[in-house]
Order: sequence, then structure tokens, then C-alpha cells
Amino acid sequence: MGKLLRALLLQFVALAILAVGVYMARHVFTPPYPVWGLVLMQGGLAALLSWRLPVWWRWIQFLLPLGLYGAWIIQMDPWWSLSVFVVLWLVFANVNKERVPLYLTNSVTRQALRVLAEERAAQQGRMQRFIDLGCGLGGNVCFMSRLPQIERALGVETAPLPYFISRLQAWWRGGEIHAQDLWKVDLSGFDMVYAFLSPEPMPKLWQKVQAEMRAGSVFVSNSFAVPDVAPSQVWELSDRRQTRLYLYEISERPVIPLGDFADD
Repeated sequence: MGKLLRALLLQFVALAILAVGVYMARHVFTPPYPVWGLVLMQGGLAALLSWRLPVWWRWIQFLLPLGLYGAWIIQMDPWWSLSVFVVLWLVFANVNKERVPLYLTNSVTRQALRVLAEERAAQQGRMQRFIDLGCGLGGNVCFMSRLPQIERALGVETAPLPYFISRLQAWWRGGEIHAQDLWKVDLSGFDMVYAFLSPEPMPKLWQKVQAEMRAGSVFVSNSFAVPDVAPSQVWELSDRRQTRLYLYEISERPVIPLGDFADD
């Protein structure tokens, strides 16, 4: 069952629990009850029931009833609600399929990528080819395309609105943006592969990285480590998020999962 459907079902379960609770409460507390209190309880119950979902889903579960209640209070025109839904879908179209929200790379992380590109170009004696898997608004691709150490900077994005914005940015500032599923991209032609996704796709992505990336290239994951695989390096950045970049150098030998070193 997809997470979106599961979240909706949990909202209905929370509503059913709340309805039973209100029915029982009338024997102890005289109704009516404050609507805002019931809305908060609905959101809280939905968030608690969603404990097995990622943290950001729990926040959505909590805030959804509050948003609906707020729209009812201000008598929001249904067309505005539809417009908000359409915009959210255009931005977060990948969430249900790929389990990846829109994360934006900050300037501190870009500077770290610049340093990495400089180091690798100096070590290998050649320019680097860079790809951003799920490039969002395209800022990374444009930034990397302007570095003298970068031969080619490419990004792939399928969410409609971020793709449109990233294409505009690339047209103005440089780089290549393609409306392509990251799972269909051939990684063998790139020296630096960067991703800022979520924990959900990391095991599958690591399999793709191992199968396609050439020896001497590097896979960089922002914030989300590959489960049970030791990174070659971990860069801890000085931004407010205290971002960690997990670097996985691709060698001729397959990377051995950490679990294989567990004590007998």
C-alpha cells in the first residue's frame, strides 16, 4: 500500500476513534465541545497513528485537519483550494511514487561540491562530469556548470513545476536539465553523481550506482547515508542544518556492506 493511501486511511481511523471518544465523553462532559479542540485531537491522533511513516508525513497528518478547519473558518473559495492542490501537485508530484519530497541544496553545500570537484580534477588530471539526480530548481546544476573543473553539468527532474523552473535557470545560467526519471539515467558517463533524496530510495539507488558507475567516480548523498554501507568519507558542513555529505568512492572491488563485518 502506498504511503499516501495509508496516510488517508489513518486519517479516517483517527476520525473514527475521535467520533467514538466524543460519543462516550457525553456521559461525562456536557456537549458541545470546542471545534478547535476536536481538530487538534484529530491531527494529533492521525500523527500518532502514523508513527511508522517518515517524520514529514506525521507533520502532514497533524497539519491537514488544521488546514481544512482554517479554510472552513475563512470560508475559502473552493477554486482557491483547487488551485492550491494543483500547485502542490506540480511541486511534489514525485512524493507518492518515489517517496522523495523537494529538498533544496544550500549555498554551503554547493561550496563543498566545488571543493570536491577541484580536488578530484587535480587528482585525476582532467575535468569532471557532474549529474544531480532529482535536481529540484536546478541551482546545483547551474552552479557546477560555471566551474572551470566541470566539463558537463546535468540534472534530471520529473516534478512539473521544479522542472520548468530549472529549465529556465539552465537557459539563463548554464547547465543541462532533462525531464527524465532518475532510474532511467545511465550513470556510467559521470565522475560525480549527487543526490539529495530521502532514506526511502537509497538501497535501490545504491544498487544502480554499483551497477553503472565507473571505477574512480564518486557518489555523493546529501544527508542520507546508504544503509549498511560505510562511506569513503563524511563531510560535516557548517551550515545551520549541520549537513552531512556521504561520499562513496567507486573502486574496482565491490563495496562490502558493514553487516558482513558483524561479530559471529
